[in-house]
Amino acid sequence: MVSDFYSDIPKIAEFIGVIDENNFFPVPDDWIIVIADIRSSTDAVAQGRYKDVNMIGGAVICAVQNATGSRNLPFVFGGDGATLLIEPSDYGAVKSALVRTRSLANDDFSLDLRIGFVPVKDVVELGASVLVARYEVSPGNYFAMFGGGGAELAETLVKADNAASKYAVPKYSLSGFPDLTGLSCRWESLDPQKGRILCVLVKPLANEFHKRQAILSRFLSKLTDIIGSDLNQASPVTAKSLRFSWPPKGLAAEAKATRAKKPYWRRVLELYFETLIQWTLEQFNLSAGGYNSSVYREELRSNSDHCKFDDTLRMVLDCTLDQVVAIRTLLEQMHSGGDLEFGLFETEQAQITCLLLDLESSQHLHFVDGGNGGFYEASKELKKQSALSKPEFR
Repeated sequence: MVSDFYSDIPKIAEFIGVIDENNFFPVPDDWIIVIADIRSSTDAVAQGRYKDVNMIGGAVICAVQNATGSRNLPFVFGGDGATLLIEPSDYGAVKSALVRTRSLANDDFSLDLRIGFVPVKDVVELGASVLVARYEVSPGNYFAMFGGGGAELAETLVKADNAASKYAVPKYSLSGFPDLTGLSCRWESLDPQKGRILCVLVKPLANEFHKRQAILSRFLSKLTDIIGSDLNQASPVTAKSLRFSWPPKGLAAEAKATRAKKPYWRRVLELYFETLIQWTLEQFNLSAGGYNSSVYREELRSNSDHCKFDDTLRMVLDCTLDQVVAIRTLLEQMHSGGDLEFGLFETEQAQITCLLLDLESSQHLHFVDGGNGGFYEASKELKKQSALSKPEFR
């Protein structure tokens, strides 16, 4: 059960609100930061299985929402995992759900999901802040944004060898399956309409949150000069890029993730039938059973997280080749000036994982990443910069 804290935070109507520190509010000290990511996803990426990686990242969010019964939970999707905030009363249910999700990732996807829980008070005692903003992409649909450095520090604590026993959940299993009702992977990869898909990671460098947001403000101001004043102009999720084929390429991954106690073959047959109906509705622009194809596609575009923020700005952009060059030049200039570290990755497609909560009331969210490794590949350049340079924060 979620308290009124997150629900009472004023809503941000535009993603650009991420630059305003006044839109961020401190998370109660008794709350818990949940960290989940896939260890050593290199092999899966090399095998072209990043759709599976994204599916498990989405499964983490879906499992936590279903375990808590809340559709208004602060989270950020990271591609190969997610960061979430939960109340202490939800700890037991969430831990059990994620242990079962970890077993699913290992048994059905051969992926090693790391999970950890870090009390907010622990990172606060270490000098970081855990701040959250609430971005409303459409009525009743929200994406959280995390600032203050606390979420990033929590991830470091979970991954650190000397702290793993305290924060990381040790390997064990529980009987049963996670409830992944609503998790879907049916849309084909998204082709760029302008030339290239660009995955962008930007980490502002400054000791104080308001200074980091000022750096972010300068970057976004210059970025909009390159791609246009509305960041949604560069979204890879468009009417032209959305394609529904039958059977969907992601059907096997969805069947493995959502089969629960059913035999895999039975879940596959169910999805063949369900997706055939959806494909028919999409082909002829029809509606049935609460699914209105034209309305859903338009809502899907607005409810997609191609821009997100969790101390690091994460963007998936559809760009021209000239825009790609200009964005790299801008980032290199700001990096040389000591303002930020960054990672870029160019690819041919983007991909989308869906969380369908209640189609009749238009409650659904969609997680965007680049194809062929996406954010994971972009993070390599960011990590290299972090290792090579130790900037003097201002």
